[in-house]
Amino acid sequence: MSAMNIANHPPPAGLEFNRGDAMRRGTPGQMLSSKIEFGLLAGAVFFCSMNYFRYGEANFTVGDLLAFLCLCFALMNRNIDFQLFGRVSSGLWWLGLTCLLSGLMVSSIVGPDPLRGIVVVTQYLYAYLIVVLLFSGRTLGQLITLAKTYVFSILVLCLHGIYLIHVDGRTNTAFVSGSGRFSGLMERENECAAVIALAVSILLLLITTKRVSRIYGFVALPILIYGILLTGSNTGLVALVFGIIAFSVISLPWKRLAICIPLLVAGTVVAGSSARDYLPAIFQKRVLGALESGDLGQAGTFDHRVELIYEAMGKIDSTLLIGVGADQYRITSAVYQPVHNLYLLLWTEGGLISAIGLLVMLLAALGPALVVIRLPGGPSLCRLHHSKRLDSASDRQCSSSYIQPVLANPARPAGSTCMCLCDSRPVAEATS
Repeated sequence: MSAMNIANHPPPAGLEFNRGDAMRRGTPGQMLSSKIEFGLLAGAVFFCSMNYFRYGEANFTVGDLLAFLCLCFALMNRNIDFQLFGRVSSGLWWLGLTCLLSGLMVSSIVGPDPLRGIVVVTQYLYAYLIVVLLFSGRTLGQLITLAKTYVFSILVLCLHGIYLIHVDGRTNTAFVSGSGRFSGLMERENECAAVIALAVSILLLLITTKRVSRIYGFVALPILIYGILLTGSNTGLVALVFGIIAFSVISLPWKRLAICIPLLVAGTVVAGSSARDYLPAIFQKRVLGALESGDLGQAGTFDHRVELIYEAMGKIDSTLLIGVGADQYRITSAVYQPVHNLYLLLWTEGGLISAIGLLVMLLAALGPALVVIRLPGGPSLCRLHHSKRLDSASDRQCSSSYIQPVLANPARPAGSTCMCLCDSRPVAEATS
C-alpha cells in the first residue's frame, strides 16, 4: 500500500478532528478568530527555524511570539484539547512528561544551579506542552498547509545560504562561520542541517501523497540537499541519507527497490567522482574525506562525540536517583561539552526517572500506531514515523524548530505518531 492511501482515508472513530467543523458552524466573529489563530500557527511554523529573528540577546524568537499569540487565540476559541492522541496514549504522554520534568527539577534543586533548572524545565514545558497543544486536533487540510509552510521556509533558508556562500562570499558572519560552514538564519550549523533533512522527509511524503506537484519537488529537493552540503555537517548528511533510504524501503515495491538501489549507488559514485570539484569546499574538507577514506575520525567531531558518550556511560551509576542538574553536564564534563545523546543526557542530568519519562512518552505512540496499522497504508506510515524518530535520537539541540514541523506532518491526522518529538530539547547551547 502506498502512503497516499492512508492520507486519503477517513480517520477511524475516536480520531476525528472537530476544528474544521467548529469553524464552519461558528459565528462570523468566531470564524475570523479561528482563522487568525491558524494564521499565527502557520507563521510560527514558518519562523520556527529562524532563530536570527529574536528579541535582543534573549532566546525569544519571532516564532515563539507567534506561538504565544496563537495560544492566546486558542484559549479564547476553546481549541485546546489535552487528549492529544486518545485517552490512554495521552495519559502516558503526560505521565512521561511529568517524570521527565520532575527528575530534572529535583536534580537541579539539589544541584549547584537551581535557577538554570527552572529555565530548562520551562523550556521543556513550552516544547512538549504548549507547542504540542497548539497542534492537537488540527484537520488534515490544516496539517498539509503547515507542512507545506515548513518546507517552503526551509527552502528559503537554503536559497539564502546559496546566496551567502556563492555570491556574497564573506565568512565569520552571523550566517557563515569562520571556516565557511553555513549556519543561516538558524545560526547553528548542525541544527540547520538537521531541520533541512527533516524538510526533505516531509517533502517526499507530500510528493508521494500528491499534496505538491512533482515539478515543485524536483526543483526543491536539489536545493535542500545542497543546503545540507553547505553546512558541512556529518550529522545532517547521515540524517538525510537515513531518511531517504527509510522512505524508499517503505514506499517502493521490493522488485523496483532491488533495481533502484544499485543504480542509485552507481550513480552516486559516478557523480561524486566527476562532480567533486563542484561540491562546496567545506563539504569536501569535513565530510568527503571521511567518506572516501572510510576513516570516521576525519568526520568532523565524530571521535569527540564518541568520547563524550563513553564519559556519560561512566556517570550513570552515580546519577541513578539524582542527576547533576539541568544543563550541568557540560560543566561537569572533562571537556566542558554536553553529550550528544538525549537518553544519556537526561539520565545524567535528571536521574533515571527522567530517562524513563522520555521512554514513556515514546510508548505513548503505540496506541495511535495500533489504530493506524489497521488502515490502508498504515504499516508503512508507522514505520516511516518511527524511522524519523530513530533518525533524530542523537542529541537534544534542535529546539521547537524540530518539534513543530514533525507535528505538522500530514500523516498525523490518522494518528500515526507525534513521537518524533523525542530529541527536541529546547535548550540553546553552542555546538561543536
